[in-house]
Amino acid sequence: MNSLLTLATQLQVELPHPMAMALLGVPMNEMDLQNGDSWDPSPQIPAGAVDPIDTIFAWGRGIVVVIGIIGVLFCAGKMAVGKFGRSDLAAEGVGGLVWTVLGISLMLVAVPIVTLLL
Repeated sequence: MNSLLTLATQLQVELPHPMAMALLGVPMNEMDLQNGDSWDPSPQIPAGAVDPIDTIFAWGRGIVVVIGIIGVLFCAGKMAVGKFGRSDLAAEGVGGLVWTVLGISLMLVAVPIVTLLL
């Protein structure tokens, strides 16, 4: 790749964009960046995008809480009906309650993890 830079310099040809050169495997320190261009490899969230993302996460947490309450009430209803002679339905309600609590916990833990990664 160094020969490519030498040839471009001798022919006075404009080099491709720095990103294209990086994709070709030319190390950044060997590139002659033109017009003061520079390339910062660290990703950053665009300005003004954090507030809408936080709003989406807040709505997501609210929806998870509402779905969780509905799930717990549904399991409680199964257990109440199971008390009147249908023990299999009561056992199913208890099992559903465990899965509901685990699902709510997983969904509520996912939001802080994603926020941490941003």
